[in-house]
Amino acid sequence: VFMPVWHDMAVRQGGYGQTSEWLFLDQFLRGRVFARLQLAHVPRSRNVLLAPLPGQCHELELLVTSLLLSSEETGVTLLASGQPLRELALVCERLKPDALVLFSHQAPTAETTRHVTRLAAMLECPLLLAGEAAEVAQESLAGSLVACLGAQGSVMRQRLRQFLAGQLDT
Repeated sequence: VFMPVWHDMAVRQGGYGQTSEWLFLDQFLRGRVFARLQLAHVPRSRNVLLAPLPGQCHELELLVTSLLLSSEETGVTLLASGQPLRELALVCERLKPDALVLFSHQAPTAETTRHVTRLAAMLECPLLLAGEAAEVAQESLAGSLVACLGAQGSVMRQRLRQFLAGQLDT
């Protein structure tokens, strides 16, 4: 409900007091979403890692995505912003998730797409892409080892559930 307001305020920063107003809302929403995630953190039958593509999203977007992807059967472990893409294979090797989801609301560059495709080949678990990056890159990643979840919350959750059940193809 608040994300459209948050996005509008983020775009129109610049006037006196608007940046402070946006920062206050951002901090408030991050706190509330983080508290909700902590309350919902119980062991689940499936575990998914969620990581941002380096430098391509705000913490609140990542927290909200984590909340949207989690369900009664799927828990989401959020990795911190700044997580190096090249070290994700090591993280996955240690944590053994059912899937790794990379998130971004920006269109990926050709170089980022190559790195993601290379990473998918190195992982022992499936790699999925979520956010606007998934919408933009879906065509170029068709037939690759990377599945796209889309950008809408309900669609992302449904596609993740289908993918984990083996009903959604890359």
